[in-house]
Amino acid sequence: MGKITKLTIQYRGGVTPENLGRLLQNADENDLRILVALQMLADENGIAPVGELSSLLGCSEAEASASLKFWRGAGVLGTVGASKTTKEQKEEQRAPESTKTAHRGGAIEQSATLPQYSSSELADLIERRQISAEFIDEAQRVLGKVFRTYDTGVLVGIVDRLGFEEVAVLAILAYIAQKGKKTVRYAEQIAMAFYDEGITETADVLMRIHRMEQSGEMIGKIRVLYGAAGRELTSTEKRLFTSWCEKLGYDMDVIRLAYDITVDNTQKPLPKYTNTILEAWYAAGLRTAEDVRRHLEDEKKTKTSGEVAKSYELEEFFEAALKRSYEEML
Repeated sequence: MGKITKLTIQYRGGVTPENLGRLLQNADENDLRILVALQMLADENGIAPVGELSSLLGCSEAEASASLKFWRGAGVLGTVGASKTTKEQKEEQRAPESTKTAHRGGAIEQSATLPQYSSSELADLIERRQISAEFIDEAQRVLGKVFRTYDTGVLVGIVDRLGFEEVAVLAILAYIAQKGKKTVRYAEQIAMAFYDEGITETADVLMRIHRMEQSGEMIGKIRVLYGAAGRELTSTEKRLFTSWCEKLGYDMDVIRLAYDITVDNTQKPLPKYTNTILEAWYAAGLRTAEDVRRHLEDEKKTKTSGEVAKSYELEEFFEAALKRSYEEML
């Protein structure tokens, strides 16, 4: 969820946005679930926590983040302490499409969804070969549906405004089709989550999708490793396990090495302690089990020889951080 932990619900007490019909048409099932959950969690001032939404609703953080951006861009949600007047909300809703430009860090000015294209604008982009007709045809085939102008506009926006290559968008569509979520809105959510992470190049997109596909199987193995196979994961466990698989991209060999060190040092399988180790390895540029083993062997030799290399100061920092992390868990 980034650094935002609370949001303000702007419309309460029966007041609704002027463009409610269009918002509901563009919102998907997950967007609506998020909004209802926020309404239920909000206090008397309309302030609702957002940090645990993904675990409460059983959706990914990327999905929850995309839905929050959708409602923030629509003016339904606002940052705590920056509540808008009804007049300001109406003016924002009437903002011209030309002001809606993509930018890193979430999105879209004025809207968390991409700006819409008219039929003539889409035809012009295809005619000028900025977007290929083959791309649209293949996208329809992958999702098994004939697109409306809205659907085509969303996919064109991912290419035209966010800078994804067509093959990367098709990879996203294939991924969501495999999950049974065959809507361009869901594809847009995934693309914008990738964009926020700085992932737009085709190779990076394919790698990220691969990690997401492998994540479910990997998390099952991690659950067994940490003795959590017979119960629901806590929100912290789910967040950490997913991060190891998707964000850090580690395989089970690396995770087992970190697990062994965790148990050796604490006599307990503590995910937070393991996470500190994995984050340190990732920061040090260690990506494979072989990298880690070589690193541990070099560390052992350095300790044995009694050398005090400057680079080892970083290891001492990590050890201190691990010790603090462990003390906080007790």
